[in-house]
Amino acid sequence: MTEHYRVVAVNGSPHEGFGNTSQMLTMLGENLSREGLTLDEIFLSQYQIGFCTGCATCLESGSCWVRDDYNSVVRTVLEADAVILASPVYIFNITAQMKTFLDRSLGYGHRPRGNWKPGLALSVSAGHGETWAADYLGQVLRLFGAFPVGKFTAIAVGPGEFLGREAVEARAADLARDLARAVKEGRRYPPTDQDLLYWQFMSNLIKENRDFMAADYEHWQELGLFKSFEAYVGQTRSKGAMGEIPAKAHRKHQQEAPETAAPSETKSQPGEPNTARELLEMMPGALNPAAAEGLTATYQFDVSGSENFTAHLVVTDGQAAFYEGAADHPNIIIKTPAEVWLAIARKELNGTTAYLGGQFRIQGDLGLLMKLKTLFIA
Repeated sequence: MTEHYRVVAVNGSPHEGFGNTSQMLTMLGENLSREGLTLDEIFLSQYQIGFCTGCATCLESGSCWVRDDYNSVVRTVLEADAVILASPVYIFNITAQMKTFLDRSLGYGHRPRGNWKPGLALSVSAGHGETWAADYLGQVLRLFGAFPVGKFTAIAVGPGEFLGREAVEARAADLARDLARAVKEGRRYPPTDQDLLYWQFMSNLIKENRDFMAADYEHWQELGLFKSFEAYVGQTRSKGAMGEIPAKAHRKHQQEAPETAAPSETKSQPGEPNTARELLEMMPGALNPAAAEGLTATYQFDVSGSENFTAHLVVTDGQAAFYEGAADHPNIIIKTPAEVWLAIARKELNGTTAYLGGQFRIQGDLGLLMKLKTLFIA
């Protein structure tokens, strides 16, 4: 018996069934049908869905108190094998109908699903904004436990008329095949920086507000999502066939290094720090002026474990300074056990691996964390 797969498209256009958004969904539907998938279109304009009131009841209790058509619509979306979010562009953005539906889905944004399904983002404009709208819809697919297989965009030159219609139809066929394959084979796409930023931000937010966000905290605990980024995306880190080559090459280089390396040709380094506080105090002396050129940033460290203190580094005008206590306006806050940060500094632990594994957390600019690799020379 052939398994039946159902794709649900949420259409934010007020033009039910005949607008350009529906025309593009029809192109997808015809191709999905050939692949054995059924496409059901939900027209948001047919439902009574009120605005989100911002009361945050869904974060505390786990459900929205507003009684309208929202719950029935979102239930259909959550039960689908794949999700399409589709909207035309109105004043450089998605329609009010679509935005209202997404705003009401706040609770699902705080509570990721236990598994993932493929999705598509679709948007059409008269010539400006459809790519931005599709990017946004692709990001918010995660509200419903979906990841973007692709984005379907077009420029409309009239009702049902598209610039380069043949190319639009070809794109629909390609995306339908990709979506069908992902559904049938249970495929996943590699996680992205957007997934990482979401997990890092939301996990910190819920942990720090666990008393208020009781339903959110219980959900994350139950699914084990706090454990690591890997637990959130449902994908594990693995070594490929090339995984050991860099390490072997490094060891070989060390073994073959000439014994005559002149100490006088290298800059003298201060002694290895024994504590995280000593490490942070020494970091300004290890600043790389070239990497710091033009940079103004404040790094705050909230250190726990065997040590318990807060300090910050200010980098500006090619110089760095250490200060005790919290900064007024840090650009990034690094929350780390002392042992973890010392191990990273000593190259006993890979910083990226430690971060993805949840061994330390950050708030603020992730790019500044990445810049630490070159900003301070060990």
